[in-house]
Order: sequence, then C-alpha cells, then structure tokens
Amino acid sequence: MRDDFTVNCIPGSPCDPNLVVRVSDLVNFQPAAPSQTMEPRGWSVAGLPANFIASASEHSRTGALLGYPAEVHFTPVGYRWSYGDGAQASTNSGGATWAALGLPEFSDTATSHAFASPGSYAVVVAVVYSAEYRFAGLAWRPVQGTLSTSASPLGVIVGDAQTVLVNRECTTNPAGPGC
Repeated sequence: MRDDFTVNCIPGSPCDPNLVVRVSDLVNFQPAAPSQTMEPRGWSVAGLPANFIASASEHSRTGALLGYPAEVHFTPVGYRWSYGDGAQASTNSGGATWAALGLPEFSDTATSHAFASPGSYAVVVAVVYSAEYRFAGLAWRPVQGTLSTSASPLGVIVGDAQTVLVNRECTTNPAGPGC
C-alpha cells in the first residue's frame, strides 16, 4: 500500500504548470547584439543597391528569472533595417553576400537598399528574437512576446557616379570605360 501525499506548488514558482513568462520578465537576460556589414564595404553609389548583411544566431543565457535560477534561449525570427535616409525594411533573414547568392555586384537582394542621394548615412539593424525558458534543466517553455536588440550603427558614404565615354563612342572600343 502506498501513502498518499500532496505536493504544494506556490503559484508563480518553477513548478507551477500555469506559469506565464512574458518578455517583460526577462529583465536579467539580454540577447547578444547582432553584427552587420555591407557590400561594398562602407560606401555606395546613389541609385545603385548596397547589400547589407546581419549576423545573429540562437544562443542561451543563464541567470535569475522571477527569483529562480533559469536558462533562457533566444532564437532570431526577424530583422528590422533602418537605412538612415528614412527608409526601413523588415526581413526574415539577415541576408547574404552577393557571391553567396550567386549575384553580380550591385544586384537587388532582400536586404539591399539604394540611396537616392549622396551623403553620409548610419544604417542600423535590429534583430527580433523569440525566447523560451527552463528551470533546473526541465522542458523548455515559451516566453510570451518578442524582444529586439540592435547592432552598432554602420556608417555608409554614398557618392555620385558619372559615366565618361572614351574615344567619343562605345562602338570604337566596346570594352572601354563607361561602355
């Protein structure tokens, strides 16, 4: 014969099956900041696409969650781009180099942007993360909501380009500059 016993679980503690953790509860956890780069490196030509690439990955952090030791796992689920000229975009991935995409330089990509005017711009990408948590190595449970963290601004110098014909016409030298 077995003795019956009752385990009392304090609401809001790790054993509470109805515990709901929200992004606002993750005050002790910050996801890693993404890195970003661009092609061409640091410069572009007005009217031509510059290709921006962000790098973020899944990762975990440990710390106190609601007063208990816990682990939080972050997964990148989106990217928000601010190109510094008022234009913004949202993408599902951080993009890739033109070479990795099999594209020639100055091709449009999901993360590219063509600046309309010459000038200096600061491009910032924010990575949107979903999160899940666990206490004492138990099963992962979802965190309600998403949170984002930004990369350091990437400076871009945008210049003008003009074509200059050599030998007055391209029919004489089709491989010449500007042809």
